[in-house]
Amino acid sequence: MKRSKLRFLAPLWLCFTATVSFSDELKPYEVHYKTKAKGLSMTLVRSLSETSQGDYLLSNSGRILLAGFIETSVFAANDGKLAPKHYVYKGTGLIDQRRELVFEPEGQVIKSLDDKKWKELPYSPSTYDRVSQLEQLRIHLMAGADPNLGFQVQLADRGKVKQYQLDFIGTEPLETPLGILETVHFRRSGDDPDRQSDIWLARDWDYLLVKTTHMEDGTLIEALVDFASLDGQPLDFTPAAE
Repeated sequence: MKRSKLRFLAPLWLCFTATVSFSDELKPYEVHYKTKAKGLSMTLVRSLSETSQGDYLLSNSGRILLAGFIETSVFAANDGKLAPKHYVYKGTGLIDQRRELVFEPEGQVIKSLDDKKWKELPYSPSTYDRVSQLEQLRIHLMAGADPNLGFQVQLADRGKVKQYQLDFIGTEPLETPLGILETVHFRRSGDDPDRQSDIWLARDWDYLLVKTTHMEDGTLIEALVDFASLDGQPLDFTPAAE
């Protein structure tokens, strides 16, 4: 089957270099998004929870007709720095794919499964998987990092370690089914002018991801939040206290 465009929905990002004070912890959340792919509607679900071992489990999933995907990432967090441990991507239905990453800092290696073959990638504490990377960005923003500085992206994906630049576009009010949210907007730049990915993060909701867009081969795919809960509490728009 042709490579699925559902993959963009696992947001893409990040290695951060500013000095900030880390006082905020990640809270459990669940966010639902509505999107359309090839004219068909789909619900995406992204959720973060804690494991019994004290790590975090991040899940990202979606399904449309006979095709779907689920991604999971297990990572630790200490003093504002994430440490990915294990990532799995599994296509469901017509998407018969499985990819996996095992991070082994003691051996300075990342074991990568892609196309049913294992290979070894160089380990770095600033290399993330496709889904845990966004949580690192959120932690830095919650700690007061200046988004204008932009971000360097180092990502283990499909048997390679890739580098990207994440540029700050600006702060924007965003109209959603949950109300108008104050957001920060970033755009990933790359070598291919025909591909462009953007994200919007809600400033009043611990910088949860509330919108993504991805342009590829002249097709624009958008995912927009329609339900969110943070630390067990459903969210709607409430202006921040002055």
